[in-house]
Amino acid sequence: MSLFVVLALSVEPSTKELNEYSKEHGYNIEYTHEANLAEMSGFLPAKLNSKDAGVEVYSFPASELPTPFKSIIPEIYNDGIVFQFRFGGNSVEAQTAFTTAIILNTKYGGVSLDDQSGHLMSVEQLEQLNSYFGGM
Repeated sequence: MSLFVVLALSVEPSTKELNEYSKEHGYNIEYTHEANLAEMSGFLPAKLNSKDAGVEVYSFPASELPTPFKSIIPEIYNDGIVFQFRFGGNSVEAQTAFTTAIILNTKYGGVSLDDQSGHLMSVEQLEQLNSYFGGM
């Protein structure tokens, strides 16, 4: 499964910034590899609730979003950057993806898309799914 987060073009989040925001706001995640997310391609290691975790992350211009998704993102993001978080049946990977999406949306004003439903997801919906995966 994949979760897409779309940010405005001028935003270039780093794991250092994400770690600072996570600590300030009580998210139990720490990214253990210092990097600019826009330059990541592959596995992003993390600690979730002090346990080894991580998620696959890829980035690309919003213009390269699959066609069905382009029409549902607000126009302000058309020239932005997309972060795709891929995860399988592992609940820790899913929690890492959803926690990262929550941080990106709240810190940088992003929007999230679920690849299965093709719908935008609010932070509240991301939090609910994150809780669901945490209970698995």
